[in-house]
Amino acid sequence: MPGLIEIEIKGMKELKAAMDKFPQQVKKYMAAAGTEASEEILETRGLRLYPPETAANAPPTPYYIRGVGTQTGSGNRGGSENLGTQWTVQAKDFETTISNRASYAKWVVGETQASFMAPKGWRKLLEVAKEKQAAITTIYNRWVDKLLRDIRLK
Repeated sequence: MPGLIEIEIKGMKELKAAMDKFPQQVKKYMAAAGTEASEEILETRGLRLYPPETAANAPPTPYYIRGVGTQTGSGNRGGSENLGTQWTVQAKDFETTISNRASYAKWVVGETQASFMAPKGWRKLLEVAKEKQAAITTIYNRWVDKLLRDIRLK
């Protein structure tokens, strides 16, 4: 896997019992936890929320117009894929995958981020996920508690 973070779940003994008795419910709650955790990550400035514009977004040419593309002296090349709106989250069972469909995402927010992107405020997805690991763990533990209460194992 390209990038993983591990979450320590409190109440594992009870969760294992729930998995035996209510496997579909457990999968549903863990997928919901993954979806909520992905929002915690993506709402970081430099991922879904663009960093403030810089000199690279203003004349003189060439410069980049967000949502449009590169402006040159002879016109705009287009080419913006609106990175901020291209995020996808796939939460299934115990695995949540966050990705971006923009063809250039790996150079802006991926592990192969271009060296000039971080100084402009763009963040690496995995770096943000690792920074937010404590908050993500709290989200998962809250969902496990809710699950155990809802199926009356707690």
